Amino acid sequence: MKKAFLILFLVTLITSCKNESTTGNSSEIKKLSTVQQLAATAGLENWNSLEEIKFTFNVGKMGRTIMSRKWKWNLVTQDVQLIAIGDTVNYNRNSKLDSNQISADRAFVNDTYWLLPEFKLVWDKGTSLTEKKSQIAPISKDTLDMITVLYNGDGGYTPGDAYDIYYGTDHKFKEWAYRSKNDTAITLATTFEEFKSVDGLTFATDHRSPDRMTSINFTDIEITKKK
Repeated sequence: MKKAFLILFLVTLITSCKNESTTGNSSEIKKLSTVQQLAATAGLENWNSLEEIKFTFNVGKMGRTIMSRKWKWNLVTQDVQLIAIGDTVNYNRNSKLDSNQISADRAFVNDTYWLLPEFKLVWDKGTSLTEKKSQIAPISKDTLDMITVLYNGDGGYTPGDAYDIYYGTDHKFKEWAYRSKNDTAITLATTFEEFKSVDGLTFATDHRSPDRMTSINFTDIEITKKK
């Protein structure tokens, strides 16, 4: 069961990052599209002032951590370092990758998507977006607005996947449901909890499964700004 769970998170992948910026103060948010509002609330306007992000991605089961990956990501050079299970992998996302680095990059795309999903809505290409108001969220059963992102392009590791994202009037994510290959059945659903602000960016540092026995959480988040 544990092995199947870990594999699921390794394949929950989206297209690779492309850094873009959104500017504007709070008085301008009303003029933005829904995805721009969601990204702006998470602090996208501060992205271009950053140089490096460090974080640890953890998967927990029944209160026990069963997997951790430590990341260091230089946003300027696109150098990435992964430390997991005693091994260290270094690579540059703009360079040709070997098989070991490709495996690490798959994990990187997955983990950064969990860390920065609001930004990925703006950055990612080859997507179709659908908005619906007043939908019933799968976990809380609260009535929330929803935006669905479908990855329909040829790029990335797993095109064809879909995410239903449920958000509140504060434009913060509350829950999401991942549907592999755009299936009607939900593959995985989690909450968004424990929001933390670090140097102008806001992250949901804890995610819980419907039974709250499985968790994805982030620790050791550090940001270095450009000098």
